[in-house]
Amino acid sequence: TTRTVRIRDNGIGVPGVDFERRLTAFGASSKRGTDARGFRGVGRLAGIGYCQELVLRSRYAGESDVNEMRWDCRKVKAALRTDDRLTLEEVVNGCVQVRSVGGRSFPEHFFEVELRGVIRHRNDNLLNPSAIYDYLSQVAPVPFSPDFKLRDQITELLCNVMTLGELTIKITGIEGPVYRPHRDRLSAPQFKAEIVFTDVEPVKVPSADGGQAGIGWILHHEYKGALPFPQLRGLRLRAGNIQVGGNDLMQQFFPETRFNSWAVGEIHTIDRRIVPNGRRDHFEQNIHFDNLVNHISVVARNIGSRCRTSSSQRNWTRKFEHHRDRIKSRITALQQGAVGRSGIRLLEAEIGCDIAEMHKIAAKESLPPQLRS
Repeated sequence: TTRTVRIRDNGIGVPGVDFERRLTAFGASSKRGTDARGFRGVGRLAGIGYCQELVLRSRYAGESDVNEMRWDCRKVKAALRTDDRLTLEEVVNGCVQVRSVGGRSFPEHFFEVELRGVIRHRNDNLLNPSAIYDYLSQVAPVPFSPDFKLRDQITELLCNVMTLGELTIKITGIEGPVYRPHRDRLSAPQFKAEIVFTDVEPVKVPSADGGQAGIGWILHHEYKGALPFPQLRGLRLRAGNIQVGGNDLMQQFFPETRFNSWAVGEIHTIDRRIVPNGRRDHFEQNIHFDNLVNHISVVARNIGSRCRTSSSQRNWTRKFEHHRDRIKSRITALQQGAVGRSGIRLLEAEIGCDIAEMHKIAAKESLPPQLRS
């Protein structure tokens, strides 16, 4: 009813002596060049575009007071929109209030962002716990579900070369922590069967000048068609174990773009010279990203080949079953004795043609042995 969202962590917090300086700085981050996530110094301010008031609070471990900063988002946007004579420093001074508050009702150390008066955007997803869960399960550095048997194999592959830094994230109103959306099998009525993920293919991407640029995995299944699960499908990219862009970021590198929606897989960037852009919807374009893409293109072509092979096998299987059904119907007609001698010879000839076609299909090398037998 108050249209408020609060995100709180249990980190060590920001020291009181640094609180105002660090949280009013733009484009400054001590994380650059480290393994820490984020590095542009603007992420905490993204909420300005989505609410009427943005409140940042923190308590540093060992300190008694909680420091609080309030941004009047309406005033910020009005100043930036109407008065180009103001400097950024003047805008901040006119729109931001900082104070200390008693820490009795707060954790001993934390950082939180509160969005007050959330603006209604599209489907109002910022106030929809299920939509937030769905988004975080894809993008955030959260663990795979215990119900996903292949998770240990993927985790071992990744942990040999990188630190996943997985977080426990809980959403008010939803039981349990947020897990990645992957499972061993998923119901797909349009395929008239479950989709079963059978094995994991590791993907290793060398850098342009030695070392490793990326590490990833592909989940294989029967490739019966586009997966009806947008939260799962697509070959995706992650940096710092956080997804960059959407599930269609790599679709242009498939032999047919539709095959991206048949695939399930992720590539984690390791080379620090492969850098997400400020919006985190793509990467900065440089030779190191081009090298990554060149290798991913090979992976995409291999997946495309699997898709085409599977499609071809299903087509031949349908033709085989068509000839089989024709034979059965003709045998039934013969058994009923409802046709004359000339009709019998015609049906026998047609059955012989169907059998010959079935032999041709069964002999095709593109079919796996279990189908040919």
